[in-house]
Amino acid sequence: MLRILGRRSRSEHSFGACLCCGYNALQLRGIWSGCYLWESSRLVGIFPHWGRREAHTQGVYLHHTSGGPSSDSVSVTLGLLKTLQSFRPGLGFFCPIDKTPEDLRRSNIMKGIFKFEDDLQAMHGVTQARAYELTESDRMDDLMEEIFRACEAYKARHDFIVVEGASLKKTGDDASLLNARIASTLGLPVLMVTNARKAAGMAEKRIVRWEEFDWERDLIHSANMSSVVFRRNYVEVLGSIVHRLPPVKGAEDKIRKLLHELRIRFLGAIPEDSVLQSVKVQEMVTVLGATVLFEFPDAAIKSAEANQFILATSMVSDFFTNFMSNEDASTRTVVICAKDCAEILLNAINSHQSKAFPRLAGIVLTGGTDPPVEADLLMKGGASERLPPVILSPEPLFETAVTLADLEGQILPDSHEKIERAEVLFNCYVETDYVIETLSQERIAPMNPVQFQASVFSRAKQLKQTIVLPEGDEPRTVQAAGILLQKGLCHLILLGEHEKIEEVAMKLQVDLGLAVIMSPSQSVNLEKYVHMLFEARKHKGMTCRQAHELLVHDMNYFGTCMVASGDADGMVSGASHTTADTIRPALQLIKTAPGLPIASSVFFMCLQDKVLVFGDCAINANPTSDELAMIAIASADTAASFGVQPRVALLSYATGDSNSGPLIQKVIDAVAIATKRRPDLYIDGPLQYDAAVNPDVAKIKLKGKESPVAGKATVLIFPDLNSGNIVCKAVQQSTGAIAMGPVIQGLRKPVNDLSRGCTVNDIVATVAITAVQAGAYK
Repeated sequence: MLRILGRRSRSEHSFGACLCCGYNALQLRGIWSGCYLWESSRLVGIFPHWGRREAHTQGVYLHHTSGGPSSDSVSVTLGLLKTLQSFRPGLGFFCPIDKTPEDLRRSNIMKGIFKFEDDLQAMHGVTQARAYELTESDRMDDLMEEIFRACEAYKARHDFIVVEGASLKKTGDDASLLNARIASTLGLPVLMVTNARKAAGMAEKRIVRWEEFDWERDLIHSANMSSVVFRRNYVEVLGSIVHRLPPVKGAEDKIRKLLHELRIRFLGAIPEDSVLQSVKVQEMVTVLGATVLFEFPDAAIKSAEANQFILATSMVSDFFTNFMSNEDASTRTVVICAKDCAEILLNAINSHQSKAFPRLAGIVLTGGTDPPVEADLLMKGGASERLPPVILSPEPLFETAVTLADLEGQILPDSHEKIERAEVLFNCYVETDYVIETLSQERIAPMNPVQFQASVFSRAKQLKQTIVLPEGDEPRTVQAAGILLQKGLCHLILLGEHEKIEEVAMKLQVDLGLAVIMSPSQSVNLEKYVHMLFEARKHKGMTCRQAHELLVHDMNYFGTCMVASGDADGMVSGASHTTADTIRPALQLIKTAPGLPIASSVFFMCLQDKVLVFGDCAINANPTSDELAMIAIASADTAASFGVQPRVALLSYATGDSNSGPLIQKVIDAVAIATKRRPDLYIDGPLQYDAAVNPDVAKIKLKGKESPVAGKATVLIFPDLNSGNIVCKAVQQSTGAIAMGPVIQGLRKPVNDLSRGCTVNDIVATVAITAVQAGAYK
């Protein structure tokens, strides 16, 4: 702490450096090798995180509630990592947003301390500079996506990762909201860390009587505000750790009680520690632009640290009184005095050399560039080897003191004493057994829209299927093609006149160099497709001439023939055509898959905290019980093939046996049929929508009856097209959910339809989904 002595000021300041698609099991077998496992025809899991067996937590998000991470919070992060290291051998550390200068990055510090073998660039999502660029241009979704992709790549190399939260103070962000969005995007539970001093607004003030302040309430407010924000963003809050706890009797019990009232688990309070507060003398030299007097060894300068500053003005008696007042043996003092205060300088040196006084960590002389005469005399007298480090600051006394007061102590890879101290304090004051037990528990790994889209894009990029786009000269389609090619998600064939497509691409500044542009009338496979179409439709009276005309003028028929013959893996159309125009050729030429007599559709409803699958919302107007069962089975397989664990709820206007009638009986019969045909699936019904998705409602309406689906359904099957389409549109428009689809399922090969009001991003997403479907078929 910084003590100002003398007659000029009675104020005292503290100096801070405390660290403070409808495919059956046979079709899916073998796709995405290593990503899922079938056992006895039972789907165990598709991605490493999803499946019948719920996934272990693969990481934890560390959020600093008082303005984001800072130097004084490193000790808590370090203590947590040390604790987890003992039971998580594949431990990693990741920063979603790290400081731009490489030497200041938290990831760089942790890499040095824990000897992580990861490349430094892989240990963070984006730099602060990149984060500023994206947030200032209102591209927060892009920021989340970049962080997610970097974290997923890093997570793949580790069994468990600690992700430390971020702050963008330059852009005036709310740290809690920013970190809640990141934690939600990454699907990680949060562990909150609150700096008691900062939360109370007393960061570096010297407080003699903490009892006079209502600091506990400020601390609780900081933790509670963060907890509310995280929970609203569907992030599980594991508990709260307090650090830099003031030395107030009963404070820990009071904090525990207040947090308990807010349903926040108290995990411990780490007191202030003088060792962790210390600042290297070398840092003082650097920040002051100071000169080291005498020929002091570099090693001694680099190792010298201070956790108390005494600003000595003119009263020598006050200097000695305050110098001796601190009985803490770990206190390391630096004396700051003007270079012309010879009496203070000489007495400080004498006290350092005396056994009756604590030894000094250093002396800072202020107000000049030339050494004082007294220093020259000491040097000539050969006393330099018995002196503490003495540095000369060019700034005046109080300016120097203010600069040093703003310094924060650092824990660096060579801070061996601090590292050991941080580990000891964490183990002593934090409920480490509870932390380890909680992070070892199995819990459902959530999936949000960013995760879902990223997983789809990742699979599409790996599978690299060939997708045909019949609307090759449609502007949105051309723009989407450019994005798809740039991301490397698939190979593309655009149908249409070569000159017209290139004209549109040039106007929109889209590079189609990697795409194949094909005019049906010029295709070498035209006659092959004519014969295929004629054979498929001759029983309906179609002639070869009619087949030829249809293929030359209807791009959807030509594209469907390409898919049916294996010249393309899938097709996407509908930006300027009706659903019937897109689906009719597929039903005539590709036909439905074995065991699935009807084609149907699903929408992936990307809500803020999860992805639900709605079916059928686009094709079958009033399915029978048997058809409804087929839709349920196909929808479950489609959900599973995209990483959504299928828990299938067949919906109605009643739950269980609460009502009866022909509409409810249709659903009951459909559940029985689907369960008999696919006993490996979780299927239940009839269920009302609220009982299907809300656990509390499910308990009430099912009257205690156990159900693997009720309250946690992920696939929702509507009894008819009317209800399905209405709910799909209502959810999309009322909640802002992203509706990806319709995805057509039940065909032998994938053909998907677009809405005529689709955006470029809709087309990109649908093509990626089609590519994943195509890979599943193979």
